[in-house]
Amino acid sequence: MPCTPPAQTDSALAEVVIVGAGPIGLATALGLARHGVRTVVLEARNTISQGSRALAMNRRSMQILDQLGVGGRVLDNALTWSAGWTFYDRQQVHSMEIAPPPHEKHGQTNLQQCWMEQFLLDALLATGLSEARYQHRVTHIHAEDDAVTLAVSTPMGDYTLDAPWLVAADGPRGMARRCMGIDYEGTSYSQRFVINDILCKEPLPAGRRLFFSPPYLPGKTVLMHKAPFDMWRLDFQLMDDQDAEVEMQPERVHARIRAHFDLMGIAPNYELVLTSVYKANAVSLPTYNSGRVLFAGDAAHQVPIFGGRGVNHGYEDAHNLAWKLARVVKGEASPQLLDSYTQERRSALLATLAELTRTTIFITTPSAGLALVREAVLSLSITENFLGDLFDPYATPPHECTDSPLNTQDAHGDFPPACRPGALAPDAELDPTGERLYDRLGPHFTLIVFGDTVPPVDAEGIDDPLRILTLPVDSTAGRLFAARPGTCYLIRPDNRVAARWRHATAGQVNAALDVAACARSKEMQ
Repeated sequence: MPCTPPAQTDSALAEVVIVGAGPIGLATALGLARHGVRTVVLEARNTISQGSRALAMNRRSMQILDQLGVGGRVLDNALTWSAGWTFYDRQQVHSMEIAPPPHEKHGQTNLQQCWMEQFLLDALLATGLSEARYQHRVTHIHAEDDAVTLAVSTPMGDYTLDAPWLVAADGPRGMARRCMGIDYEGTSYSQRFVINDILCKEPLPAGRRLFFSPPYLPGKTVLMHKAPFDMWRLDFQLMDDQDAEVEMQPERVHARIRAHFDLMGIAPNYELVLTSVYKANAVSLPTYNSGRVLFAGDAAHQVPIFGGRGVNHGYEDAHNLAWKLARVVKGEASPQLLDSYTQERRSALLATLAELTRTTIFITTPSAGLALVREAVLSLSITENFLGDLFDPYATPPHECTDSPLNTQDAHGDFPPACRPGALAPDAELDPTGERLYDRLGPHFTLIVFGDTVPPVDAEGIDDPLRILTLPVDSTAGRLFAARPGTCYLIRPDNRVAARWRHATAGQVNAALDVAACARSKEMQ
C-alpha cells in the first residue's frame, strides 16, 4: 500500500479515525460508511495480514458480512463445515454436528484473515467515504472532551491528526488502550500453542479435529482445522518447560507435523507456510467507550480460540457500534447512546468467557491437578459420551441483550420468550426467489407488521427514516415471530428487536424509537 505523504497537521475531513486495519477496524469503517460517515483508517503494517489467524466465522458473522456487502464474495472463496471430532490418544471419543437451523442461510465458515481483510478493504475503498493509510503508526493519543489528537509516524515523516471520534481496533498491544490508561481484567493462561499454517492436498473431510494426549505429545492438546485453498491449520500445545522461540525453529515444527501425520495414517506431503505462537487470554476492558475513544475487537477484549469466538465477537462489536456512533456523529442521538455499546457488548463478552472457562481449562490444563482430572475424564470418555457440553461451543445461540437500556419491554404477557426485546431477529426466506428477511433490513430502523393493517406511524423528525415492512402472518417469518394479525416488531439497524406489540399505536412506536435510538433531548436540539 502506498504511504500517504504527511502534513505538519492533518485536520482530516474524516468524522471518525479508526486505528487498526484488521478485520474489525475495516468492518467498523465499512459499517460507518453505510450510514454516510467518513473515516480514515490508520495501520502500522505495510499491507494486509499474513496467514490464517482469525479463521472461523459463525453464522451471525456471516449475516453481518452480508449486510456489509462482502458476504457473497466471502462465500465464493470460503470453506463451510459442520462437523467436529475429538480424539484421546488414538481413539475418537466424541463427534459433533452443528448444521444451522432450517430457516438460517449460513453455517460455520472458514476463510483466512488475509482474504477477509482484502475483501473488506476493497468494499471500503469502493464507498469513497474512507481512506486507508498503511505504514502509519500511531505513537500517541491525546483525548479532549470534544476531539482526539493522534501523533502518527510514517516512513515519510511524522504528523498529527485531529478527529472528533476515535475507534481503537489496534489489538491487545495497541497504543490507544495504553494512552487512555485502561487495563484488561480477567485471566491470562500461561500455556502456549505453536500455530502452523500448512498447505496439504490430502482429501480429508472439512471440520475441526481436537486431539488430547496424542502419543507424540502426551498430556497436551493439538487442534487441526481445514481452511480454503488446501490450507490446514495445526495448533500444538507446548510442554510447560519448553521455550517458545526454540519450538518455533523449523526442525522442531516439522518433527511435530510429521508425527501428527503419522498418527493420522497419512503421508506427510505438505508445505509449511507460517508459524506463530498463541497464549489463551480471557480478558476484557472495564469499558469499551471512554469519552471520544471507543474500543472494538481484540483492543476491547481477548477470547480463547477454543470455540472460534474471537473475531466473531469483533464483528458484532463493529455492527453494534457503527449505527450508534453514526447517529451520534450526525447529531441525531446523545453520546449516551454509546454507553449502551459497552453495556451490550461487554455483557455478551463476559457471558462467552464464563461459558468458555471450563473448555479452556480442560484444554490447557493450567495445573498438574487439573491435568490428572482431565486424563481420568478422557479415559472414561472412551466408553461414556459426556464431552458434548465441553466441545460443542460453536452451536451456542447468539447472546440476547435482554437487559439493554434500549429495549421497550412488552406491554402484553402473551408473547413467547423467543424474539423478545434485545434478541436478534430471526432470518427467514420471504419468497420463492430466495429473498430473505435480512435482505430487507438495512442501516435503519424497520417496523415489521404482520397482516394488512399498518399503524399510522408518524416518522417525521426521525432523520434515519423508519421503514415499514408488511409480512403475511401465515409465513415462515410469521411463525418464527409468533405473529398474529396486527403484530408489530421494531427492529434496530443491527437486527436486534427493540420492541414488539400485538397492536401498536403511532405513539407507542415513536416512544420506542426514542428509547432505542437514544434521541437527542429537547435541550440539545
